[in-house]
Amino acid sequence: MDDPIPSLRTDLEIIPTIYQGQPACLVRDFLGLIEKPVLLQGDVLNLLSLADGRRTIREIQMQFIRGGGGVFVSAEQILGQFAELDRVYLLQSDRYREGKRQLTDSYARLRVRAAALAGQSYPGSKAELATFLDSMLDPGRAGRGEEEEGGAVRALAAPHIDFNIGRELYGRAYRAVRNLHPQKIILLGTGHALEEGYFSLTKKDFATPLGRSPADKASVEELRKAGGRAVAPDDLAHRREHSLEFQVVFLQRLFGSEVPLVPILCGSFTAELLRFSRPSEIPGVGDFLQRLRAISAEAGDRVLIVAGVDFSHIGPKFGHRRRADSMLLEAKHHDQALIDACAEGDAEAFWAESKRVKDEYNVCGFSSLACLLEILPGARGVCLGYEVSREEAAQSAVSFAAIKFLRP
Repeated sequence: MDDPIPSLRTDLEIIPTIYQGQPACLVRDFLGLIEKPVLLQGDVLNLLSLADGRRTIREIQMQFIRGGGGVFVSAEQILGQFAELDRVYLLQSDRYREGKRQLTDSYARLRVRAAALAGQSYPGSKAELATFLDSMLDPGRAGRGEEEEGGAVRALAAPHIDFNIGRELYGRAYRAVRNLHPQKIILLGTGHALEEGYFSLTKKDFATPLGRSPADKASVEELRKAGGRAVAPDDLAHRREHSLEFQVVFLQRLFGSEVPLVPILCGSFTAELLRFSRPSEIPGVGDFLQRLRAISAEAGDRVLIVAGVDFSHIGPKFGHRRRADSMLLEAKHHDQALIDACAEGDAEAFWAESKRVKDEYNVCGFSSLACLLEILPGARGVCLGYEVSREEAAQSAVSFAAIKFLRP
């Protein structure tokens, strides 16, 4: 009982909610050690707030008793609750690390990245998925101004929010590239479960109900060598990541499943905001992006770059004390400044805007877009649409956009 209690894992999605009239939290695991969401309620929420990786059981016990008005709770009771949390892989403990190691090893042996969300976030059969995607891709859905900005499209930023929420902007994004004929696709996505390194690469082919798209293994290996320690040592972050999977189904529907993919998950650059003025200045990241830019340039007109990104995440669900409606106006201003930087193809202005607000609004597509701007110097971005999805129960909101990038 003299050893510190491990803290809550940092790679979990924690959603404040109300269950049976009482405050609760729903916990989801991007990594996949926890197969089904876990509901936390009551005293355990207060216990977790005290488990910071430094306090012992005795120290947590005393803090808990003080916070409960002096009502006695034994150290054994508290230890038992933490043992239950550890059993379901919620703590950054030896059990969690061993479980992650086993999952990493077993996943490394696979040659195919199986669809993680088929039958859940989108239809699981080929025919139903084709119909589902076509309902968004239908040219008849095109809105006014969608085709006003002409020019050859070099890259695309599409949402990675739930399909039913983002269907209009998914449609606008992918209608913008439906007439292209890419022979290579570079994918940039948000690594929600990526903890080690700035990037995660995989040589696994991507399978969906529409087919199996091969990974461009030669390009992936070039990037791995160029990035060095900036690249995660394994590809586990890809296992259940939706930010790329959602793009792949659209790309397969438009271009078939034979086009090779260069799948890249981008981690957070938030810790580097104040030290640098753009991602290419970060050691290792700069070498990685230089190689990626060369791969893109070598392919020329035959390559399409797609970033699966969302914008601001605001409200208690995302760690804010304020409700989303009180933050929405300022978050929209921030999003617009980022979109304006994309329109100018200005990587430094894009970075400076996030530095200004210290990533206050949790733009989960920041790293992917920052990298896209680095490898497309001079490209002009055209916003195809911007929306906000409000989640009233959690008093939170997520914004998202579709942007096409034209050749200079």
